[in-house]
Amino acid sequence: MKTVIAIPCYNCEAQLPRVLDGIDAALAASVDEIWVVDNGSTDSTREVAIAYAASGRLPGLRVFRNRQNVNLGGTHKTVFRKAAAAGKTHVVILHGDDQAKSAEAADLIAIAEAGGAQTVLGSRFARQSRLHGYDAKRIAGNRVLNLLYSTVAGRRLQDLGSGLNLFAIADLDERTYLSFGDRLSFNYELILDLVRRRVAFAYLPITWSETDQVSNARNVTIFSEAVRILGRWRAGKPTSDARLADSSGYDWDELA
Repeated sequence: MKTVIAIPCYNCEAQLPRVLDGIDAALAASVDEIWVVDNGSTDSTREVAIAYAASGRLPGLRVFRNRQNVNLGGTHKTVFRKAAAAGKTHVVILHGDDQAKSAEAADLIAIAEAGGAQTVLGSRFARQSRLHGYDAKRIAGNRVLNLLYSTVAGRRLQDLGSGLNLFAIADLDERTYLSFGDRLSFNYELILDLVRRRVAFAYLPITWSETDQVSNARNVTIFSEAVRILGRWRAGKPTSDARLADSSGYDWDELA
C-alpha cells in the first residue's frame, strides 16, 4: 500500500492543529505523505498549516491550496486525481475540523493491509460507534437517510459521508466521480456509484465529536439534496449538474 492522508480544510484554524497532533509517529510512518488541502479559507488555516509543516513534527506533511473554491466534493476530486498521478494506491480522507479522531485512520488502514476490503468507510451510526456532543436532530436525520439509501440501493449503508474514510484508488472511477457535484453531497453520489459498480467496501465504527466546529451543512438542504440524488440514481439519471465544466479546475498550488 502507498497511502496518503488528505486533510480537506475550510476555516479550521482552531481545529487543524488538533487533527495533526492526533497523527502519532506510528500512523505517520505507515503512510507515504500527509496532505493538508486548504479550500480558500478566510481565516488563518493556511498559515497554521504552513507553520505546523515547518515545525518538522510530521516529516511527510505537505500543504496545498486549491486554485479555486471547489467545496468538499471538489477537493475530493482533486485529491483523488493527484494521488493517482503520484502512484498512490490508497487515500485516507480526514476532515480538518477535528470531528473524527485522527488516530482511528490506522484502524481503517489495518483492514486494507490485512487483505480485507480496500475501501473502508468510517461509520458514525454503527452500534459500536462513539458519538460525543452530536446534535440529536442530525443523528435522526442521518439514520433516516441511511435507511432510505439502504432500501433503495439493496445493501446496508451505515453512513453516507463521515469525515474519516479510506478509499482505494483502484475502486474509484474518474469517469464517474468527476461528474458528481462539488457540494457536501458528493459522498452520497460516490457511495451510490460504488454500489452501482459492485465495489466491495466495508464500514468501521468510529468516534465522532462536536465541540467548537462550525458546520457548513444545513440540515434541511442536505436532506432534500440527498433524497433528490437518490431518486435520480434510482431512475438511472445523472445525479448532479453542479460541477466545474472543465476538470482542469481541480488543481492546487503547493505552499509548504
